[in-house]
Amino acid sequence: MTVEKTRLELRGTDVGAAGGETLKALSFRTRVAVLWVAVAVALASSMLLFLVEPGAIEEMLGGEIEGEPLTEAVGFELAMFLIIPLAMVAVTLLIGDRVNRHVNLIVGFGYGLFGSFVVVSEIAGGHFYGHVLMAAVACVLGFLIAALGLIGMRHSGRPSPRT
Repeated sequence: MTVEKTRLELRGTDVGAAGGETLKALSFRTRVAVLWVAVAVALASSMLLFLVEPGAIEEMLGGEIEGEPLTEAVGFELAMFLIIPLAMVAVTLLIGDRVNRHVNLIVGFGYGLFGSFVVVSEIAGGHFYGHVLMAAVACVLGFLIAALGLIGMRHSGRPSPRT
């Protein structure tokens, strides 16, 4: 009797087709959450590699960053670039599938556009340092997340268990 009870508890409601769909949704969410962690790591790496760029530390010690005054708002902005992807990890894992796909599409596309702007503006200015490469990685990952959200929206013909 205890063996059967344990088997039922392990399975929970994941019996039959609904269980397979739940497992697929969790697997998809986990993959997207890992991509968001990769975006945060790429952006943090980009920020750190920026400091290795010739003259960057001296400029920051002088109270400027890329010719602009270094203020609390700049620090807040840099922090938000990391907080948003980390928050998206939680959002991806916790909210329902339908909203999840839309939010990941919008925020992922936004990060892809932001990364594109950074890469193009740095290359147009004649700079290609390590931080530009890491921004390009974040850009590609953002567009990948957006594409996965779009694909999920297109293939969501039947309702999912977490909608």
